[in-house]
Order: sequence, then structure tokens, then C-alpha cells
Amino acid sequence: MHQFDEKVETKEATRGGEGLIVGVNYDDPAVQYRGERVLSLVRKLVDNDKLPDFVDDVFAVSTYYMFFLPVPMINREYASRVKDAKRAIQLKILSRIMSMDKFEEIRRYTIADSSTSMVVSAVFMETLVRESSNMSQQMPSSLEQKSGEGRESDMVGNDYDSNLHRAISRALQTAWSHAETAKQIQMLAARFVAGTGSSLTLEDSITDVLRLARNTDVRNILEMLKSIEEGETRFRRKVRKSPRGELDGYELGSDVERIVPSELALPPEFLAYKLSEGSLLLYRKVLPESHGPLYVLLDKSGSMMGTKILWAKAVALALAQRAARERRDYYVRFFDSIPYPPLKLPKNARGRDLVKLLDYIARIRANGGTDITRAVLAAIEDILAGKRSGVADIVLITDGEDKVTIEAVRRGLAKAKARLHTVMIQGNNPDLKVLSESYMSVVKLSKEEALKVVNIG
Repeated sequence: MHQFDEKVETKEATRGGEGLIVGVNYDDPAVQYRGERVLSLVRKLVDNDKLPDFVDDVFAVSTYYMFFLPVPMINREYASRVKDAKRAIQLKILSRIMSMDKFEEIRRYTIADSSTSMVVSAVFMETLVRESSNMSQQMPSSLEQKSGEGRESDMVGNDYDSNLHRAISRALQTAWSHAETAKQIQMLAARFVAGTGSSLTLEDSITDVLRLARNTDVRNILEMLKSIEEGETRFRRKVRKSPRGELDGYELGSDVERIVPSELALPPEFLAYKLSEGSLLLYRKVLPESHGPLYVLLDKSGSMMGTKILWAKAVALALAQRAARERRDYYVRFFDSIPYPPLKLPKNARGRDLVKLLDYIARIRANGGTDITRAVLAAIEDILAGKRSGVADIVLITDGEDKVTIEAVRRGLAKAKARLHTVMIQGNNPDLKVLSESYMSVVKLSKEEALKVVNIG
């Protein structure tokens, strides 16, 4: 085929924005954006010079929508007009993907989920490239002119076909291993912003989400957090009655400013009687209780290594969710013999804030000594430095039994209007018992103990 003729065929094959997947307009800027994002992720994961010819923006778009769409279908009419080897190989890969059981397992996490679909697509394409490093050399340089379904399989040799099948299978397996973690991050972020008026924009942090999904520590923390959430009862926020609050039901009383309109239809004598008896049907109005910040101090000393630090990190994330529900600022600070820089989540946290928190918590490793006094005083300074209303709660999670400077800590807590809640892991500290509003001993590092900590105070 002459070069000019090939261009004509390609232009005809892509008319109207159609392409490899039915229902996807490949000329749509939003669709192209998805493909560019996925392809940019792949280029970060793999040396761009090593990408085979078939890995392009069209393949990235097609892979993304294969995972994203509820019922993806190969565009067979388009396939019948394809004349170049690159598109034929892309069609072959997509067809193979659809025929594998692992594909349907992955789609439980990716359907209609943009960020998870991006992560899975990038991981799949990266692994496919690594597993088929010789694919570009094996790609045929010319096409045989055949028709029907046999034409597609004739485009590549038997060796290439066998290697391609193995590469796709391994790539799907790797993508599946990342899919659940990416979905858990997405759902965790959604819970943080639910009802806050903030938008969930994990796509802005998709590179970080991909990195976290590949992190074994993140997977372990999220698995433990999942078990805590499964046992968590429905959260009820604390409220107080107010004549100018939000509607929360009905009650009986004599406050005519809150009277239900149907009461005004009563005869005047009966209405006056109900008013005198305080039995008018009224709207009940409430305002949420005002809270100060929720501050988590987490011991990372060497004695916390292993299950202790993993359990404590999961609890810290669960407490962050509580702070988000209660519309309060959240701090987390690790310490050993010195306090480390804290991370703050504002009341109106967004999805990307959750990604930063998860990254911060996962990166910390247990080592060093323990200085509880210094850590608590650092938390008090942070609370005093920030804008606050209401009583602050400091949740100290430690296994440390070192001496605490009681008077200095007590004065600091009073000045900051803060309450100290101690979670002692497999140990005992008499000084903290004296200072703490609540003191809880944890022995089994169980889900039930974690739930008690989340509901502390």
C-alpha cells in the first residue's frame, strides 16, 4: 500500500471520533485528556525511549475506558477497516483482555471510578511493556491482505502471539493487586469530604495515589482500618438545642417562634389552652457542638515496631475521619525522643489532603527513644498557635513508661483548654493516669479496642 493510500485509510477509519472502543469519542478533549494522563503516568514508570510503538495515546484511552465503562465493547466495524499493524496489535490486546477472568475481577473496583481506572490502566500498561520488552522488535512490518476474523491473528507470528498472551496475563495480575488498594484510597477520600461541600479531586493527586497503591505498608494500614470501620456504629454528631439552629424534628413546648403551621388551624380557645399547657407542636432546632482541634500524638520509638505501630497508624486515620465528621481541625505528630513536624488537616479537607495524610503516616518507621513530656508540650504549642474554639482533645498513643513532668504538662493543658486522652499499648504509666481526662489500656490491639479509642472523649 502506498503511503498516501495508508493515510487515506487511517483518516477514514477514525472518522467521527470513533476508535477501538464502542461509544468513546476519541476526538473529545475530555477523552484525550484521560489518555494523556494515563500515558504520562506510564512514561514516568518506564523509560520513554523503551515504549513500544503500540503504546500511544489511542491505546491509553482505550485501556482506560476498558476498565471504566460498565459494558466495554470492541468496535468491530472500526476493526474491519484497520490497515496498520499498530492498531491491529492494540485490538488484539484489548480482545485478549476481555476474554480473561481477571479482567472482570479488576472491574469490580474500576467501573465508573476515574482515579482507580487511571491507576489500574497505568499499572497494566507499565507491566505489559516490561513483560514484552521485545514486542516492538517482533511487530511485523507488513500486513497480509486477508478478511474475516482470521486476519487479526495472522498479523503477528506464533512466538509473538504466545509472548503477548503471557504478558497480558501478568499485567492483569499486577493491575489487580493494585486495584483494591487504589479503590480503598478513593473510598477513604470520599468519606473525608462527604457532606463538607468540598469536591473530591483525587485526579489531581493521581501520581501520589499510584505510588501509595504500590506501597505494602499502605495496604496493611488500609486493611486494618477497614476492619475498624466494619465494626464502627453509625456516627451521631453531638448537638445542642437552639431556637435558631437547623431543623432536627419535632417537640412539644410553648415557644411560638417555632410553632408548626398546622397548629394555627386550631380553634383559638384550644390553641390558647395548648399554649398555657406548653403542649404546642414545635419544630426542634439544634446547632452542632463547637469543638476544638483533634490532635493525635503517635509514639514511633523502637519499642513500637511491628503490629503496634501498624495498629496505631490505622487508629490515627480513623480519628482523622472522626475529626472530618465533627468539622474540626486535625493534627497528627509522631515522636520518639524528639517531636517531629506535624501534619494538619483543615476542617474542609479535600481528597488530596487525605493523600498527603496517608503518605505521611505510611512513611514513618519505628525507631528511637521516648520523651512524652516534650511531645505533649509541642502539641500544646501547636494548639495555642492555631485558631480554635471549643475544647481541644489530644490523643496520645504510646507504650512509653518514662517519667512525665506533671506540673508543666498540667499548666500547658489548662492554658490551651485541652484534654489529654492516653492510649497505653501493653504498658502502664502512672504519671499519664494522673494527667489524663481518660486513660485506656490496650492489650490485644484488636478492632474492639480501636473502636473505643475512636470514640474516646
